[in-house]
Amino acid sequence: MNLATKSCFIVASCVALASCHRTFSASISQPNPLAQPLDTLRQTAKLTIVTGDMDLVHPRPPRVKGRDSLLSHQRYPLQNTASFTIVSRDRLRFHVQIEHKWKDYTDISTWKAVLTDDQGNVFQPTGIDSVKAKHLMETWSFQRRTTRRNRFGDIVQINNDGYKDRQPLGNLSVFRGRGDFVFYQRDIFGPEVRSMSLSLTRSGVTFKYTWKFADDGKPVFVASSASR
Repeated sequence: MNLATKSCFIVASCVALASCHRTFSASISQPNPLAQPLDTLRQTAKLTIVTGDMDLVHPRPPRVKGRDSLLSHQRYPLQNTASFTIVSRDRLRFHVQIEHKWKDYTDISTWKAVLTDDQGNVFQPTGIDSVKAKHLMETWSFQRRTTRRNRFGDIVQINNDGYKDRQPLGNLSVFRGRGDFVFYQRDIFGPEVRSMSLSLTRSGVTFKYTWKFADDGKPVFVASSASR
């Protein structure tokens, strides 16, 4: 399985006071990209922490595709991802994505990044590049229709009279920010490294991504959590 395309999705939620610091964590166990010297693709699996916002909701998909259904909403999944490429034993490039309803929140350059290895060594990024933001729009149409019910109150028919009460299009707006954090240090990575953790912090929120390098060569999801 190609680790570069494998994604691990973690749904995290935290209910806390506005003053509390929230940490969302995701981790995976995978082979060390340098364990196989002939492997030219030196990239880790992508970790995804999915969060939500009470202001961002969109319709649930219909039970039967292509048919009308009663409208119900669900939270839009905000996908915050990270993976990294081993450019060399001295240089690592972390590819980061942040999604949010506010554009400035998705500016990767406003996040503080810290990298830690299994020996407790702490590294600061030496550069940030490829920073860009994208505005995502989702729209949907819906109709307000009358129904016919039986004597028990169950809906037995939805009348095709939505044209009598026109409704405006529903819409949702989300920003997606992407960028690369570059870490440079002599022998920062090698076959002997057992784990790497990237922490991204901004405005009382931390996303922590951890890659643990196993010996059996099989990528295995390890854990996910949210704390305050």
